[in-house]
Amino acid sequence: AGENGARKRSKEEVKAEFNGAKQKAFELFKAQPPRYEAAAEFFSAAIELAEAHESLRSQRVALYNNRSACRERVNDLERSLEDCAVVLSANRLHAKVRRRRARIYEQLGRYDEALVEICADLLIQREEFKRALREGKQPEPPAPMENVESVMRSVGRSAADEILRRRAEEGVDFGMPSSNTITQLLMTYVNYAERQRHAERRELADAELRAMIDDAPTPAEKASALLRRSAKLTYTKRYEEAKADVEAAEALAAEELPPGLAAELWRQVGLFRHLSHKLDGAVEAYERSLLSETEAALRAETRVKLAGVYVDGADSDRAEVQLAEALKEDPTSSDVFMHRAQLHVIRRDLPAAQRDLEACVAAAPEHVLARLRLATVLIHNNADADRIEAEIDAAERLAPAMSEVYQVKGEILLAKHDLANAVADFDKAIQLDPNNPVPLYNKGLALIQLNQFDTHRTQHLFENALKVDPTCMVALMRLSELKLQLAASFDQAQEVVDMLASATEKCRDKDELVELATVRSMAIAQLAAAKDVGLTSFQM
Repeated sequence: AGENGARKRSKEEVKAEFNGAKQKAFELFKAQPPRYEAAAEFFSAAIELAEAHESLRSQRVALYNNRSACRERVNDLERSLEDCAVVLSANRLHAKVRRRRARIYEQLGRYDEALVEICADLLIQREEFKRALREGKQPEPPAPMENVESVMRSVGRSAADEILRRRAEEGVDFGMPSSNTITQLLMTYVNYAERQRHAERRELADAELRAMIDDAPTPAEKASALLRRSAKLTYTKRYEEAKADVEAAEALAAEELPPGLAAELWRQVGLFRHLSHKLDGAVEAYERSLLSETEAALRAETRVKLAGVYVDGADSDRAEVQLAEALKEDPTSSDVFMHRAQLHVIRRDLPAAQRDLEACVAAAPEHVLARLRLATVLIHNNADADRIEAEIDAAERLAPAMSEVYQVKGEILLAKHDLANAVADFDKAIQLDPNNPVPLYNKGLALIQLNQFDTHRTQHLFENALKVDPTCMVALMRLSELKLQLAASFDQAQEVVDMLASATEKCRDKDELVELATVRSMAIAQLAAAKDVGLTSFQM
């Protein structure tokens, strides 16, 4: 009946009523203080007239936009979203509505949808920017919304938490990490170089160790021989074989073993359980080792390794307790200072990290990795250039053939934007150890800064880093970002999303998992946004 009544009125009367409702809505909207709820009611009256009369329908999108703004301001968020949907059904490039939806979705905790709107807004800006350039104008460059970082992090954390929850329910067998990852962990211990020299030069030949194992007259002697060979295999980088020997020795643990042998057995069991990311089992093994170990230095080493398990389990407080206990066991232990420094780095306490690394170097002047990490921390702490150079020079004198020395030298030059010399050092690091992924992807980062169009070589370096270490998450993230920039089709962009999904299943470290999940969520949002705004190809 109301609609029939509206038809009986003249067009002039309907228009007058429409203009009056619209004018009143704007007056209430701009009042001091604004009366948004009342304004929304008058916008609703104007919308009803616009929907009913063809001559007014051209104004309906603007009215829905204005009512949506009012509803957002009075926290009527769901109905504001309904109005946004009407506007975008008519004009999906409406930037203001995209930004409004992003704000509302964030407020509602719907971060995935908020991220899509943020990406859509940025795409719309970029299209407008390119159009303005074609017209010979000087436009402002596109800029993302201020909340992009917080929304990205929220999406990434949520996705990572879901993966961790599923892992806890279903269980997961990561297997062993890459050879490079294991070597880098072992190198953090001061006795690594000595143990490596012993394994390579002074230990019995493989055939002799095999005979010793085969001819062992008692379970204890067999376990001892297996652990001896596992140590040689560990420090000659034959980690899977070493793990098999430790597991064989563990099978003999039901027999009565001498305390020293039992302590060594459970220390090695703890190491390989840790490497396989069986953290609870690693804790149990290290605690059993401590029950039998009597030598102070080995007790301290065991506690340091136990602290590392807690760090990987994101329990920094327990890690700190174990490191403090280790220092009581052996006040001169450089390993405690080295690993406590890493804990300080995780906690962003770089002055404390510097103090511990300095203590580590004082206790073990030949600890090359400690000097390299100290140099890196000194840079972040704005130390004198001479002091930094002194640590690097000392490391180079101690280990002129160590890849990591030139890797860190290159990283320092890269931070200074001395790109050509950084590349030269990365090349030397790669030459010394082709299985070290870090200089490979760092060289890629340097090349892309030298020439932003040198994407082919950069991509090749990132891919090579992943060939030598498929678990190198930094290389994978950089490669995915680059491939996403180069993707020309939706299918190519989807391939990047799928690659990142596979990587999240392999990722062990929680912080890296959050970073990886964030990158993947951003890629998903960019792909959804490109389709939503009507792009026919994927060019971010």
